[in-house]
Amino acid sequence: MRRDSIVLALAFVAVAAAFVASTVVAQRAAREVSVLAAPTARDAAPGLASMSNVRSEVRRLQELVARVALLGARSTELAEIDETRRNLDAHLADFRSLPASEDELRLLTELQTDIRSFDEAVERVIAHPPPALNAAAVLSREVRPLADEAAAAAGKLVQLDAQAAEAAALRIEKVHRRTDRMALQMDTLCVVLAAVTAALVVRAVAKARRLQEEHREIVERRAEELEQFAGRVAHDVLSPLATVGLALSVSHKMGSPTQRAAAQRGSASLQRVRGIVDALLEFARSGARPEPGASTDVRPTVSSLLEEFRPQAESAAAELRLEPVGDCAVACSPGVLAVILSNLVGNALKYLGESSERAVVVRVRPRRSMVSFEVEDSGPGIPAELGDRIFEPYIRGRHATATRPGIGLGLATVKRLVTAHAGTLGTRRSALGGALFWFELPRAVTAEPPSDPAESVMRS
Repeated sequence: MRRDSIVLALAFVAVAAAFVASTVVAQRAAREVSVLAAPTARDAAPGLASMSNVRSEVRRLQELVARVALLGARSTELAEIDETRRNLDAHLADFRSLPASEDELRLLTELQTDIRSFDEAVERVIAHPPPALNAAAVLSREVRPLADEAAAAAGKLVQLDAQAAEAAALRIEKVHRRTDRMALQMDTLCVVLAAVTAALVVRAVAKARRLQEEHREIVERRAEELEQFAGRVAHDVLSPLATVGLALSVSHKMGSPTQRAAAQRGSASLQRVRGIVDALLEFARSGARPEPGASTDVRPTVSSLLEEFRPQAESAAAELRLEPVGDCAVACSPGVLAVILSNLVGNALKYLGESSERAVVVRVRPRRSMVSFEVEDSGPGIPAELGDRIFEPYIRGRHATATRPGIGLGLATVKRLVTAHAGTLGTRRSALGGALFWFELPRAVTAEPPSDPAESVMRS
């Protein structure tokens, strides 16, 4: 079991590690994409826009200058030329403000030289417009070549930035493909590890169920063996015990003081042996099926039983209290009800321990089809290590084993009797601080006159 637990824990750790690794890979890829995309968004894209605008303004300025050269300088064209030159300077300033590589700086220097030459040619045309006959020659010899050189330099920068953006896009695509592949691998690993973990859990659960079933079969087999043993005890041990008890009684009455002391010690030991034998017999008998049509009037049976426990309660300095009981009957024999309550009340008085408040309270509550019984005490409560196992045969707490006589069959007897009569039982923490045992038995339709519980116990 320990090795299975370790393997299962390692499988869970592996699943968690694979999930964390997948998350780390995705986050790392996202950061890498962000690093690759930042230059494109911060440098290449604005640079492309600025150079495109520079080239557009150069061509517009070329067109305006050609119009002035052919048609003459008018105020409208001159104003548009001034505005275009200002726009051209602004776009160049925007590009210069961006981070630039060595290639970009080299091309930018070339562009600025070409634009300066073009701007000087524009200035000469505006200041001294050529005659209409020479305008075409001036435009073709000076303005157009310089404009083409400036536009070509701007185009080189546009191409350089476009290549940088394309390279970044290719790297981003490569990162995406690598990330998708790694994510698929990690997801596959997670699925495989989860499947292995699920298989281990299923195997562990099946093994636990198998162990529980084996334990149940062992308990049932031990109970059956104990029933057979109890039957032999009834014939082979009780009669000799009665003879020994009679002999010890005679010795106690007629012997010397030493013999009487020895007889008293022998009687005490004999009582302990008889108590063990009685517990074995009650446990064996508790597996019997209920008598058809059995019915017991609850109030007189419970009251009579608690009166028998008064001396034990006084010896334990405890208050034994029965809350008011209404008229009701249960579908079992008086002996069965007496055995169930005797075990619960006896245990409650026996295990009060050193509690300052010492009380045992019995309650009976008729319901629609059942009658509920509660036995509550102010003792230390049920040991935490026992839990629901307290109703299993031979189960006793460590402290009880060391300080209280018994073989751990009382509560097992209670459970077998209650379940054999189609009832339920359980335990919980008491409001008095100790334990509260409860059980329910089917309610009888009619109740026969109650018989002596002691005689019913002997018959059951």
